[in-house]
Amino acid sequence: MKAEHVNPFIISVCKIMKDMCMVDLKIGTPSIRNKNFSSDSSLIRLGLVGQLQGEVILNIEHDAALGVVSKMMMMPVESIDAIGESAISELGNMVAGNAATVFANNNILIDITPPSYCLGESYTNYEEQLFSVPFTSDIGQLSIDIYIQE
Repeated sequence: MKAEHVNPFIISVCKIMKDMCMVDLKIGTPSIRNKNFSSDSSLIRLGLVGQLQGEVILNIEHDAALGVVSKMMMMPVESIDAIGESAISELGNMVAGNAATVFANNNILIDITPPSYCLGESYTNYEEQLFSVPFTSDIGQLSIDIYIQE
């Protein structure tokens, strides 16, 4: 996995979480992740088309997802309902737009599909392994899990 393909997503997630949720992220050690996710994790799937093809998953563990939705809605949230799913999906949309801009500034033209929300237990995909960049924060853990066809 090339850094120039991963860094725009790292930059975007850190920026959007700071701007929209007032949350600072600490980057952990990247690794290869098998496609299993915690059953209650909120996943935002973004497809990549254009000069890069693949998939990016914003994987937000349950406690962190509650924190994200609470901060976006500016009130405590105790469960992820349809409004919470929409809020997290919108966060994914902002990450996607920001990443696409970073890619364009590096002369890599891509389109990113609209975000789709699912729980970790219902995630299906054909790729066996994903490149995973973990983050920790005061609201919990999340990661960016990436597959790019090379």
